[in-house]
Amino acid sequence: MNPLHFITNLLPCFTMIVLEPIGFVHNVCTTSQTPEVIKQEVSEIEILPEYAEGLQDIEQAEYIDLVFTFHHEKRTELTTRIRTGETKGIFASRSPRRPNHIGITTVKLVQREGNKLYVKGADALDGSPVIDIKYCDTSVFDQQSIHQTIQADSPRIDIVRNILANNTEELLLKAAQLHGHICPGLALGVLGATRVMQCLYNNQEDPGDYTLTAEMQNCPVDGILFVTGCTPGTRRYLQGPPENMCFYLKNKAGKGWKVSFKPNNREYMSEHLPANLSSIEKGFATLQLSPDELFTIEELD
Repeated sequence: MNPLHFITNLLPCFTMIVLEPIGFVHNVCTTSQTPEVIKQEVSEIEILPEYAEGLQDIEQAEYIDLVFTFHHEKRTELTTRIRTGETKGIFASRSPRRPNHIGITTVKLVQREGNKLYVKGADALDGSPVIDIKYCDTSVFDQQSIHQTIQADSPRIDIVRNILANNTEELLLKAAQLHGHICPGLALGVLGATRVMQCLYNNQEDPGDYTLTAEMQNCPVDGILFVTGCTPGTRRYLQGPPENMCFYLKNKAGKGWKVSFKPNNREYMSEHLPANLSSIEKGFATLQLSPDELFTIEELD
């Protein structure tokens, strides 16, 4: 076992703090993932036998705080760009590039089996050393107030979360507030834009650097505008020839993606959407169709 060493400058002398792992995280996430993806996984927290006694009565906790180290991260920075495009101090973010590479995450305790805890919501990679576990008292949080503060600072945060969680039904409902109704065309726009925005976020790109060029018109455009956030008001929207039935999301260097609606997607939708469904029902049913049959996505270099 390799202890984790930290040196703290306690004037007038140096004190070395040695932290030994009490256990390790086991899950299927071996490489960096977006939080919304990794938090969907159930992780096993294996506590070393010499610390297992410390788990007594932990089953009484609904949530616990997991303290771990970002063992793959070697870089350190004091400012970082978060997914909304804003630059913040490292201590105002959840970036792993912290001075001591320590992570803290609140997880839901699913069950305990001996010296193993099964939790949901951990944003730690497989093999992460666990430094500590603490009972989480959730009664001290005013969840509504916290949510309102987050919304004020990052108005699109719920949209981003739904994109990364592939929650296209919620995105369609919200897009309909802009469009005025739910229909298959709006659903197509939401579905195509969600796929390309997932590519953007997974590449840790800043959405504010990208401009939308829509070479189509009518209902799909509103779905694309809503999901991408590229609107005429942000000066990140261009209208191209509507007959091409495609859209581009590109940065100033020309890198990005082209999404083309397949010529036969109307026939494909007619075959797979029952004729007796209402327009609203067809809209939601469209979200269940295979994206590969509806459009192609081309990465632009």
